Amino acid sequence: MWRPGEARFLIIGASGFIGRHILAHATSLGYEATGTQAHSRQTGLVTFDLAHDRILDCLGGSFFERDRPLAVVICAAISDMDRCLTDPQRTRAVNVEGTIQLIEDVRAFNAKLVYLSTNYVFDGGGGYHTEDHPLAPANVYGRHKAEVEAYLRTHAPDAAVIRPDKNIGDDPQEHHFFRTWHELLRTGQPIVCMEGQLISPTYVDDTARAVALICQQGLTGVFHVVNPEYFYRDELARQFCLAAGRATHVMTKPLKEFHFADNRALKACLDGSKFLRATGMRFTSVGEVIQRFLRRVSYV
Repeated sequence: MWRPGEARFLIIGASGFIGRHILAHATSLGYEATGTQAHSRQTGLVTFDLAHDRILDCLGGSFFERDRPLAVVICAAISDMDRCLTDPQRTRAVNVEGTIQLIEDVRAFNAKLVYLSTNYVFDGGGGYHTEDHPLAPANVYGRHKAEVEAYLRTHAPDAAVIRPDKNIGDDPQEHHFFRTWHELLRTGQPIVCMEGQLISPTYVDDTARAVALICQQGLTGVFHVVNPEYFYRDELARQFCLAAGRATHVMTKPLKEFHFADNRALKACLDGSKFLRATGMRFTSVGEVIQRFLRRVSYV
């Protein structure tokens, strides 16, 4: 059992939506936690670019030689799916080559590895996949993540791999689709959703709690960390509008009409029962997250 003061967290990609919340949660529990960012933007974060840097050069060898257990949580990636197709050299350098180099560098110090993968390791044809379902990446981004997963299975079998779905938040200052929908409501524009997209929206603070639990309980292997609720995206948009007390026009369009450069998974929801059995963690309902979000904004 990891106790505050006896273990540390290093969050790679702490400037991103999920990484920021993992860093905040680890700190709130009393752990010493350090976060990185690819470029110098936020104070308090170490600059570390997966494509060019080595983590020991950025933090110093003494950081890893300390005697307290260390968890390295890898959230950093270029997640722009179209860019992964159109800029293969840069995105692969970050998502695969640099990530594998980082894994090797921290494994030398017996760090506990937690890797955030994606539900896009599946093609979205069936949905509600378990951890044992054969991988069939939906796009290049999914292939990048699947490649790192395969590397971990062979070279770091004691690592934990998390596959999330859409993460949502209650902070109107952060970028997530409740904020996007709120802006559309405020300006009277329609909410346009992908037809037939089935998702498991998961509160980002629950994802952060899950990472801490995985480390505290010493869990290994692959876990789908998702809210057990799932929705068609357009229906969730209608529920959001209803809760906000605002009439709006929710539209759906087929995937092909979005003209993405690379494919998207339609039925992206995952079966998270393995993680629930392992931890007993209660996920925050989507309705509760919506209410928290709406309490933090005012409609004019």
